[in-house]
Amino acid sequence: MKNKKTTFYSLPKTPKTTPKTNEATPENEGVMGAALDQFGDDLDDAFKDSFDRLELSVHSISGFREALHGEKSKLFKIFDQGKDELKKRAKHIVEEEITSKMETHEFQSFVTKFAFLIGVFGLIFSEAIFFTRPFWFPKYYTLCYFPLVGLRYYLYKKKNLHYFLLDFCYWVNSLLLIFIYLYRNKLFFLMVFASVNGPVLTSISFWKNSMVFHSLTKITSLFIHLFPAMVTYVLRWIIIGDDICLRPDCKVSFAQTIGFSMVLYFIWQLFYFIKTEIINESRKNKDELMTSFIWQKTHNSMNKILLLRFPEKYHVYLYMFYQSIYHALTMLPVKFMFQYKIVHSIAIIFQILVSIRNGASFYFDFVPTKSIFSQKKREQAEKEKRLRKKAKKIEKNSEVREPTEFEQLIDSQFMKD
Repeated sequence: MKNKKTTFYSLPKTPKTTPKTNEATPENEGVMGAALDQFGDDLDDAFKDSFDRLELSVHSISGFREALHGEKSKLFKIFDQGKDELKKRAKHIVEEEITSKMETHEFQSFVTKFAFLIGVFGLIFSEAIFFTRPFWFPKYYTLCYFPLVGLRYYLYKKKNLHYFLLDFCYWVNSLLLIFIYLYRNKLFFLMVFASVNGPVLTSISFWKNSMVFHSLTKITSLFIHLFPAMVTYVLRWIIIGDDICLRPDCKVSFAQTIGFSMVLYFIWQLFYFIKTEIINESRKNKDELMTSFIWQKTHNSMNKILLLRFPEKYHVYLYMFYQSIYHALTMLPVKFMFQYKIVHSIAIIFQILVSIRNGASFYFDFVPTKSIFSQKKREQAEKEKRLRKKAKKIEKNSEVREPTEFEQLIDSQFMKD
């Protein structure tokens, strides 16, 4: 039996096909192009926005740095100014503290007592040299003269008073030093003797010189007017004696004592007028320099009365005329001083007593009143100081400070953010 072939049922075969792709149609190309353009625009806007923000940040940082640098410079400047101001305030506080302590009654009393002690010692020492070692006295006078006059020039220069050192008394002191060390001449000694013991010695009474030991100004003025007379006393009666006289009998006339010494006065007056009224007239008026003529015109009532009767342009000439009369009158007793030791001694002692009397008036009349006034003035100053501190404290608490440029820049950045 023939085997029959058996066949299995199978699914119908499907033809193999490849996947279809989108075909590039004109419609599809338009949609894709628009999408790409939109994406590019968005990306460009994003980059621009990022760069703008970055540029703004850079500018902000640059401005921040500039402001910071400016504030740094200001801070350093303020720091330097504050440091200098702090030094000035500290110095001012120390000076005020020292001044307040120096103005106390206890401190002034101590200074007065100590200066009085030193002054009395100096007076005793000067008298000891004068009476026990008269040959040393001219050198002692020289040793005292230069420091005192040098210090006076320094102090007067700061107060525009240094033209006082051109006065006649300094001129005569210089001539006395010339006679002691450079030019020993009989006629020259008579001229210096008359000038020293006439107008210069009498100036103790005229200028009211006083023996006040704690005042350098008063002691120097007394020294300038008194010590030259004491030096001429030693020279005339102890060291040189009658050998300095023009005649064997040592007689002199009024014409000699007044005439010869007036020659020295007129030489000085000519120099003084040229110096103060011609050469330095503009400087004197500009710097408000004080001279003897200005002081006498403003402080001496007698000179006011005598000068105000005439036009102002003649005042300086009238003052020189009155001063020459004063010099001539004060030289009248010089004839007897030169001839008689007792007269010379009495004249010097009298002027010393006048200076002591003026000093006593200062110590017992002026000093207590000044001390009480200074105490009241100091108490008033302390009260005003406390009130000023209180006012400053209130003002500081109520003060509204304006913001700085740096603070304004920071605030503006925060406002932008």
